[in-house]
Amino acid sequence: MRTDSIGADDLITTFAQHRQLLLKHAADVLCNDATIPPPQEREVKLSAILVSSLEELKVAEEELAERSAQLIHLHEDLELRIQNARQLFDLAPACLLVTDQYGTILEANHSCRMLLKRDSSALERQPIARFIPLDERRSFRERLVHITNVEGVTDWRLKLVRPTDAPVHVSATVRHAKTSNATGGTRLFWSIRELDVASSRLEA
Repeated sequence: MRTDSIGADDLITTFAQHRQLLLKHAADVLCNDATIPPPQEREVKLSAILVSSLEELKVAEEELAERSAQLIHLHEDLELRIQNARQLFDLAPACLLVTDQYGTILEANHSCRMLLKRDSSALERQPIARFIPLDERRSFRERLVHITNVEGVTDWRLKLVRPTDAPVHVSATVRHAKTSNATGGTRLFWSIRELDVASSRLEA
């Protein structure tokens, strides 16, 4: 957007330069009595049209400058909203994940990184199935496919493996949404809650 705003500023500058040049030419034509004979009726009408056109050009220039300023303000406001949303996502106490429809991790907040004992570089672009025990991955993938055909799932009990600690039992709520970007596709939004040991054993 910064490039777009610079381009708009350049357009406004060019607009103003052309208007000033037209004004100078009009002044030379209308005021140079040494070379121009007394104006006839046709010349008077043409001069009036020229002046009117220059005024319209000035109004258009001012409107363009106002619209450019509005677009810059809207862009800055949108950037601030996106930044605030990302901060809320990352600082949320709940473990939050965003994956594609195949379970590839696109984003993981701080709580999720702490739960899985991995940093961002070890999570992003990794399949979430990688954190499921080997003997449970097939059923996990089958249910993951099913989720994209329904609204989502609530209280999906899972066991997640970690590199340094024992596996952790969790309850996951998953919702999906279609994306509006050029690539299309589906995004899955995960909210994961760690279960206490007693609840995990009771579920098992």
